[in-house]
Amino acid sequence: MQDVLFLIFQMVYALTNEASGRLGAFAALATTSSAISETVLQLLWKKLSSVEPLIYLLPKHLIQELRHSNGALELRFHKTPKQSDLARFHLYAQRVKAICADRKALSSQYKHVFQTLLTMHSQVRSAGSLLPHLYCVELRDKKDCLIQCLDKLLLPGLQTLILPPHMLRFPDVQNLLPHLQTLVYISDSFHTAIILNSLSSCSSMHHLTLSYIQPTMMTSLASLHQLTSLTLVIIPGSSIMKETGSIPDHHIRTEVLNIHVESDPRPSNDTDSISTNTGFPALISLLSNHHITCQGLSITIHQEYCSADVILDFFNTFTSLASIDDDNDDGFLAWEDLAGFRLKMPWDEDFFVLDEDSLQIPRNGLTALHRLVYLTALELEDLGTCRIDDDALLNLALRLPYLQRLLLGTKPFWEELPRATLWGISLVLHHCPHMETLGLLFCCTLGNHKIESADTNNLITTLHVGFSPPHSPFTVAAFFAHSLPNLDIIVVEPRESHRKYGSSRTDLTLPDQDIRIQEWSRILELTKEFADL
Repeated sequence: MQDVLFLIFQMVYALTNEASGRLGAFAALATTSSAISETVLQLLWKKLSSVEPLIYLLPKHLIQELRHSNGALELRFHKTPKQSDLARFHLYAQRVKAICADRKALSSQYKHVFQTLLTMHSQVRSAGSLLPHLYCVELRDKKDCLIQCLDKLLLPGLQTLILPPHMLRFPDVQNLLPHLQTLVYISDSFHTAIILNSLSSCSSMHHLTLSYIQPTMMTSLASLHQLTSLTLVIIPGSSIMKETGSIPDHHIRTEVLNIHVESDPRPSNDTDSISTNTGFPALISLLSNHHITCQGLSITIHQEYCSADVILDFFNTFTSLASIDDDNDDGFLAWEDLAGFRLKMPWDEDFFVLDEDSLQIPRNGLTALHRLVYLTALELEDLGTCRIDDDALLNLALRLPYLQRLLLGTKPFWEELPRATLWGISLVLHHCPHMETLGLLFCCTLGNHKIESADTNNLITTLHVGFSPPHSPFTVAAFFAHSLPNLDIIVVEPRESHRKYGSSRTDLTLPDQDIRIQEWSRILELTKEFADL
């Protein structure tokens, strides 16, 4: 009965939010009967964003407030608590199974009290944890005071541990590895090496995020046979990409490989090893040093490393890499059977693009990707694709016919008008019949083509148009009603993409993004009306 109640309440809890008064409603529900009370309390305390609510359960007369000279407030025990004073705390602590912090799970104000509780617990109860059923910890802030408590708080049996990158203090997680299924641990070379040397015991690891140290050390990743996703973080000044010695034979297998190249904090005149250990050369070094089998590849690299020439060189080198298999004599390409490829180029507010022209790839800029013949998803939202015309879209669709998801250049704001047209969309729909998600930059013209000759796709419900100028609303709506009859949502470029241009720069195609949103909304309304007709 308790299990059934828990499932019902859990479903209701998931379907509501705090704005609807969820917490108050469930707290009141907990007082209705003893049978319902424990079930609701388990739900309310199962996942916490902070451990501080547990401290509120302590008797108030035990705790005093201290005001420091700098004005900071700190809570301390007024006197040593008895075990009877902690009974309520331990009762609720047993219900906590996950700590998933949005900010800090433990602030400095409550640190002393929580550390005292941990120390007392370790002295009185030699076995077990202060939170005995804890299986998940997710921390986001590297200054979170809970990080200092993890060595005493975490015990074998933990399944998920997500730690903020570049923590000031690194907890010892070696004894946790045999049971962990998810680990995010972006740290220095020394602590990462400890993890890598212990990976043979991680038989249950499904999701792993680590700093990339050097090729020889990373070969231990081949011992993980249950990986679903692997994320490797290249840190300028720390990651050593070029291997001077021989790399042992190894084969890393994962469903999804994510590679993040961090922004370089060093001064721009510090060019020591920059050609190998940063940017796209670092990516090529990683991908060529290891035999990796994966279905999806996602790369995140900051715009400061990016220009059209560098990106095109990467595409060509990456898609030309030969397989590392010793017994492969047929010229098979290492990444030929890749199903999904994503390149994200986030913009750093401290980095300004002075020459937008350098970010625009030419009309044949996607040619190298034609080698990835089995792609079902190609996501290049941050790429400058204004010069990709209808012929380029035709060539792409002809060579990648299995595409189900295609996003090209729709995330940033560009000042150069797109060269593709509505007919380019029709060509993609014709040669990629399984397309479900589409995002392109285009001008709202058909040229000499007729709407009746355009292809039709019934799978697409959302179209990403980026900054495409919404001209000729009746023509566009008639085309969409014919080619995309189930279209329900049109998405323009994100508003934050305009911040890098400052308040003095404006959209040259239309003076205001809000106006374009209104125009595309009008086109969508017309599309639905025409489709009904």
